[in-house]
Amino acid sequence: MKLEKVKINNFCSCQSVEFELDGYSPIVGYNNSGKSNILKAINWLLKKSVLSQSSFFDINTAITIEGEVSNVNLQLLPDNQQPAVAQYLNNGLLKFRRRQDTPQTSAAQIRIDVFDFNNNNWVANPAGLDNSLALLFPEPIYIEAMKDASDDIGKFAAKNTIGLLLKYTLDQIRQNNAAALQSLENALQTVENHLSGQNRINEFSAFETQATSAINNFFPGISLHLNLAAPSLDDLIKSASIDLSEQTGQIRNFSSYGHGAQRSVQMALIQLLAIQIQNLQLNLPTVVLLIDEPELYLHPQAIEILSESLVLLSKQNFQIIFSTHSPLLASQEKILNTSIVFKEQNQTKVRQKLGVATSVLNNHPHQTSTIFSLQHSTYLLFSEKVFIAEGKTEKMLLPEIYRILKNRTIGHDKTCMIEAGGSDSIFPIMQVLSQVGYKPKAIVDLDYVFKKGPSEQFINPQTNQDFIDCKDWFQQNQATQGFNLGTDGFPCKGGSI
Repeated sequence: MKLEKVKINNFCSCQSVEFELDGYSPIVGYNNSGKSNILKAINWLLKKSVLSQSSFFDINTAITIEGEVSNVNLQLLPDNQQPAVAQYLNNGLLKFRRRQDTPQTSAAQIRIDVFDFNNNNWVANPAGLDNSLALLFPEPIYIEAMKDASDDIGKFAAKNTIGLLLKYTLDQIRQNNAAALQSLENALQTVENHLSGQNRINEFSAFETQATSAINNFFPGISLHLNLAAPSLDDLIKSASIDLSEQTGQIRNFSSYGHGAQRSVQMALIQLLAIQIQNLQLNLPTVVLLIDEPELYLHPQAIEILSESLVLLSKQNFQIIFSTHSPLLASQEKILNTSIVFKEQNQTKVRQKLGVATSVLNNHPHQTSTIFSLQHSTYLLFSEKVFIAEGKTEKMLLPEIYRILKNRTIGHDKTCMIEAGGSDSIFPIMQVLSQVGYKPKAIVDLDYVFKKGPSEQFINPQTNQDFIDCKDWFQQNQATQGFNLGTDGFPCKGGSI
């Protein structure tokens, strides 16, 4: 079961954005392109909250966020809820949306609609659908980039990383350590007896008597009863918090460590969570894990380990959707699932995923490898414009020429340069980039213009007047200038030049 597609309307910078998701879905783009807004939108789709006016792209239009879930597992629902959802499935696909019509509204007015494939229309707020979705897709784990990692790791919560880890640990205790569990429950029962049972501490009863007497001075006939309940094992787990220690042995609270240490521990425990779920082979509903810049504060080696951990999680009961500025998390083998985000006229846009261009990529494997090498993808994935240069000389000179002419670097203009590694690769690279929504330019020399331009249909040699004039000039000046012409009418080796 997986969230296959999301369509975002009127949310923050996303006036209208639609994109497909996979189990492992990196979202890349330059700063302020809208990556975090996409994660927030998915989080809101799966977890209802009241959105403020600042979340509306246009305050006069409703926010709607649509999701399509494939391979819906009705067995996760109680028997009485299964028919209500089954009637809206289309070959296992469920299409639903969350809607908030105006900024000034209450939680009760936020609607959940489902698409009726039989009648080809939206059905407003079917009874019980919100509860059913919560069972199919539990509350997502959303880790924001600048948020304190201690919210996810430092203390227990039902849906955060440490909470899930402790839940699985408790399940293992119940399965594998019945004697210890029984001993603990006996001890808790002893506590319960001292608080309110047959061995109750006298001072508690005395307090009730004194308090009842005091109340009766004002309201005769009313008695006070002190309700003291011993915690259960689940209650003790929920009170857990995390501390860390170093080689000195000094134990410190998790939140007292720096951001780098906190983030490293957080990602390490996410990796552990993946391994535990894999080992337990649990049949659980899909949990969507949303992470804004998981590489934040991590060194390169840790980012590589993190990448493999997230991939492992995505093969279990987790769907991993994250924004990143690290090409290590969107490397060539993962690039097909990557959504490239950019802004156009102040609106977030998403380029077509490379996965839909597999035929073009497969036809040009060398050029694809060149484009999405670490050297190039470091810049390409976070740029808005791209130009292609033939070789090393151009790569060395053109950025410096640009800087001198513009008094800024090409990176300042959200532009990336790709070295083609030879003229034969220019056209295939342009094809690959065009297929996924870029509008690439190529800077070439006249040899490319005359020899390859016509065959690759950049230039019509019969109608392009500049082309015709150049060719005529070669014919007219061959003898006086001392160069040779080939059978195609263009200069070739030999002669005095």
